[in-house]
Amino acid sequence: MTELAFIKLHRSERLAWVRSHGEYLGSRGHGGHRVHLYRLDGFFAEVWMRIGLEQVEWIEVARNAEVLSEYVRIDVRL
Repeated sequence: MTELAFIKLHRSERLAWVRSHGEYLGSRGHGGHRVHLYRLDGFFAEVWMRIGLEQVEWIEVARNAEVLSEYVRIDVRL
């Protein structure tokens, strides 16, 4: 599926696609949400869940390199 086709899907369809075709990469906190990053065919998607509710509020394509870098944790200790 292309990024544009993914964007046109309803939230429930996006979630089903992420669950069946996405590769989980990591999570981050943002305000009252836990955000999970998935790699799909040629793009990344974030699944936003409100903390304490375990309910998906929205799913969006992640394009911003600064946001994507928040998922990277580097331990520089040797």
